[in-house]
Amino acid sequence: MKKIRIVTDSGAHLTQQEQASLDISVVPLRLRLGRKTYKEGTELKNDAYYNRLQTIKTLPTSHPAVLQDFIDTYHRLSQETDEILSIHTSSKLNDTISVARTAAATLRGHTRITIFDSETLDRGLGMVVKCAAEAAQEGASYNEVSRLVRGIIPSIFLSFFVNDLSYLNRDGRISNSQTLLGTMLGIKPLVEIREGSLIVMEKVREQIDLIEKLYGFINEFAYLKEIALLQHNNNQDATLLLEQLEAAYPDVPIFTDRYGPTLASFVGPSAVGVVVREEF
Repeated sequence: MKKIRIVTDSGAHLTQQEQASLDISVVPLRLRLGRKTYKEGTELKNDAYYNRLQTIKTLPTSHPAVLQDFIDTYHRLSQETDEILSIHTSSKLNDTISVARTAAATLRGHTRITIFDSETLDRGLGMVVKCAAEAAQEGASYNEVSRLVRGIIPSIFLSFFVNDLSYLNRDGRISNSQTLLGTMLGIKPLVEIREGSLIVMEKVREQIDLIEKLYGFINEFAYLKEIALLQHNNNQDATLLLEQLEAAYPDVPIFTDRYGPTLASFVGPSAVGVVVREEF
């Protein structure tokens, strides 16, 4: 029996080791910085992305993957399997899902391709993709892996505090007056993923409130499967939160890393937050 192949996009923010060990194919999303558009992870690595942010005047934006990249990936994998599961960044944040569907149509009747909207991004998407790839490697059937993915998607939760309010203002999530006042007073909005959309939930001013709010968010879940603590240049808050989490959840795996460029295009380069996967 040919093995099921798993496809995702660079928004999953998987490490090279995870991609290789789990045999996951990654199609690059695109990022626009200034006047140029780059393919995430190939034409523009993470370090280069954050360095470029310091030299451009306009805010970066996330764009769908190139159709031909999907077509090439699906056709290459169709030489090895006739079953592909393709799991992608929330369709409410990036239109890559529709590009994947167009590409999949070119193999209709030849290869079975199911496309999933993860309704999340970054490590949240990565959690879903990893679980699917691990199940495929263990010999689960196509229908079994599909059911697993559908079950995991509602069990992923993301919560971030945003320091640079201009990103939320650009996308219409906060008003100009809220942006100006929040910047002056040092107010940090809390955003969460709700049904695939980034929603501003509340705001805090003090560092201790930020840490306690994120810790409280995690503490709401009774059956934690794994946690990801993500930041870019907010090491102090992340370290304090990590210490609390390790003490409170010694048996729960905690992944720590910088978040990827796609998420940064929505929350800016100085946010800190968590992704939680609950047992379902």
